Amino acid sequence: AGPDATARMAALRPSADDGLPPVDAGTAFGGDAEEPRPGGRRGLKIALAAAAGVLVVGYIAGAVAFSNIYYPGTSIAGVDVSLTGAGEAADRIEASVGAYTLKVSGLGFDWTYEPEAGTFTVDAQAEADAVLGANEALIWPVRLIGNLVSGGSDSATDPSALSVTYDEAAFEEALGAAIDQFNADRPGTFDAAGAYDEEAGMFTVARARASQKLGRDAVISAAKQAVASAETSLELDDSMYEPLAGGASDEELQAACDAANEIIGVNVDLKMGGTVVATLDGKTMTQWITFDENLDPTLNSEGLAAWIRQLAAAQLDTVGTERSYTRPDGKVVNVSGGTYGWISDEAALAELIQQAVANKQTGEIEIPTKQTAAAYHGAGGRDWGAYVDIDISEQHVRYYDANDNLLWESGCITGNPNEGNDTPTGIYSINNLERDVALVGKKDPATGEPEYVSYVDYWMSFIGSAIGLHDADWQASSSFSDPTAYTWTGSHGCVNLPPDKAAELFGILQVGDCVIVHS
Repeated sequence: AGPDATARMAALRPSADDGLPPVDAGTAFGGDAEEPRPGGRRGLKIALAAAAGVLVVGYIAGAVAFSNIYYPGTSIAGVDVSLTGAGEAADRIEASVGAYTLKVSGLGFDWTYEPEAGTFTVDAQAEADAVLGANEALIWPVRLIGNLVSGGSDSATDPSALSVTYDEAAFEEALGAAIDQFNADRPGTFDAAGAYDEEAGMFTVARARASQKLGRDAVISAAKQAVASAETSLELDDSMYEPLAGGASDEELQAACDAANEIIGVNVDLKMGGTVVATLDGKTMTQWITFDENLDPTLNSEGLAAWIRQLAAAQLDTVGTERSYTRPDGKVVNVSGGTYGWISDEAALAELIQQAVANKQTGEIEIPTKQTAAAYHGAGGRDWGAYVDIDISEQHVRYYDANDNLLWESGCITGNPNEGNDTPTGIYSINNLERDVALVGKKDPATGEPEYVSYVDYWMSFIGSAIGLHDADWQASSSFSDPTAYTWTGSHGCVNLPPDKAAELFGILQVGDCVIVHS
């Protein structure tokens, strides 16, 4: 570079006369840049101001809009009023409630409220205006985005209650009656009978809960709230139950059920004379299990004793009960009373059952007895083998073996009914066989001497030592074939027999054989 180069550079610079801004050599040839021009900053500010204006206008427009229409997802009385105005919303509500019904269901309960025409009304316009007035239009962006994201409306857009008019008294009465009917078969208490599931064979919480009663007041209150909002359905949940076992939790009830299940592990057949008369299983034992205030189960000995007493009276003890049989000649005999038959030992049976429960026993228990008979065929059945049949109406005695083969028979003379000496009817057994006995009557109060003394060769007693069959040689032989003779020549209660027939019977009878006296 030299003088010529400097001249050439000078020639390239624009002059003031050119109308062009001067060129700085440093800038033109890679030197430091100058500060931004004031005109560029002004443009940016204008753009930002314009954007802000748009936002303000949009916000104002949204605020105005949501002051007059509902947010998306808004419903009133179950009617969707999204993006509509109050007038249209009122029309939709009125159209919807015109055929209003409320279905209350859940927990096995099912009831529908169908108000009579003209008894159910809603101030639709007031509700539409109230909901719209709660729109909070000034925060519409937040509300709008929230509703769009959630797919529904928040609580601020839903009224807690409507201006509903209906016959509350009739509503409460009808719903209350339905609840009472539902509760009728539910004890509402936690006990063995209510907690035992027969199909499962054990105590379960689910079965116990099925005994709970619906809370009448709670259900009616919830239903009235539903009506007040013109809701069409109400689903009941566990909170609508009355408390069970003082409000015990499922965990506490389960612990009680588990403990009770430990008690009922027994399964035995109770037998009388080789015949099964009852089965002792979990279902039976639920009658005797009780739960205390801590839900601890115990075996109620009084309940067990009562059950045994009932079983004995109905099935086990046959002494004195009415029994029926058909005599081989076809006569049907019904007879009760007497001393023959079965008598169970109730106390011993209770002890055996308690032992079975403690050991979770399975199998059989032979019922202990105080008295037995030849056979057991249930209540009212024949429980004897060989027997003497004394027919008072026929004045005839027959002896049958255990297979109903007739081995002996004879005419007889029984007690004189006209003197108060009837031969007692009933079922007895031969308790003594004696020869050469003096039969002594009771003492005469006037003389102090026995009313009679009769000597017999064959004595076959069946009611203590006072009444029996025996020979009576003092009776006329013709009287033994006269079925009316006992009314005028009858005994003091014994059964008189011809001497030869008494000897025959004495030879085949055995102590313990049954004696049946009937008319």
